[in-house]
This record gives sequence, C-alpha cells and structure tokens, in this order.
Amino acid sequence: MEAVKEKIKTFTGVRPFLAEDMLSIIDDGTKENGLKYYGSGTLEELAKQTEDDGLSITGIVNDKIVGCGGIRKLWDGVGEVWLMLSPVTSLYPIRTYECIRDGFEQLIEENDFVRLQAWGRVGFAKAHTLFRHLGFKPEGIARKYTPDGVDCILYAIVRQD
Repeated sequence: MEAVKEKIKTFTGVRPFLAEDMLSIIDDGTKENGLKYYGSGTLEELAKQTEDDGLSITGIVNDKIVGCGGIRKLWDGVGEVWLMLSPVTSLYPIRTYECIRDGFEQLIEENDFVRLQAWGRVGFAKAHTLFRHLGFKPEGIARKYTPDGVDCILYAIVRQD
C-alpha cells in the first residue's frame, strides 16, 4: 500500500526557473500558437540569462510544467512581467492560475516591486482574463507594438504604501 501512495504523490507548486523549463515549453508548443522569438542571441542564451537573473519561477502541477514566468527589472521598484504557458494548462486551469499567482506574489515580496506591468496581445483573450484575475488593471493600448505588428494592451499593478 505504501508503494501505491508513493506513486500517487506528485509535486504541485512553484520552484525557481531553470533554462530547460523554457526550452521544454517551446519544444512542446506554447499555449499561444505562433509565438516567435525576436531577440538577439539564441533562445538558449535567453533562457540561461533568465535563469541567472533569478527573478523567474516555474509552475508545476502533478509533476508537469504548466508554465514559467518572471519579472524583468526595468529599474528599482519597477518590473515587467513575462509569462510562457504550456498547452498542459488546459488540463489544470485553476492550479495553473494558483501557481502563477503564488509565484508572482513571492517575486514581488522578495524583490520589493512597487509597480509591475505586463503586455497582453490583442486577440489572446486568455492572457487578458489571467491578468485581470491577478489584479492587473488596463492602462492603455499600444498600436502595432509587437515585432509582427500586433496591438497590445498594457496592464499594471501598482502597490499602494
């Protein structure tokens, strides 16, 4: 019976981001179809730099990576959120949300962010729903903001003292 209980035990929660997490989601296919990388350098370099920055987390539900995300510090107290979701999120929508919420709360507290902002591509409704559930408020629209010419909505959380 103990062997059966041990097999049933699986990890659900948040852990520090590893470069391989981002690469595995890209290999498996991101939740937002057609997402492209436009940065300089390779994806492997970006993933490693993101890991080294230490401001990112990976959400895991039942031992499956549901997403990874983090905060890119713009200057003291201000950061920009990035998030990459796996198609596995469809199997665990509530637990995925809880992982994202808990992970961002942890990063905000540990790094004393006053303002976090995030960009949501117009047409990717699930991102807008997620941002609103996380407490982000829309601040404006940026026309043709992305490299592929898609409009984005800017969302922000501003912590009050």
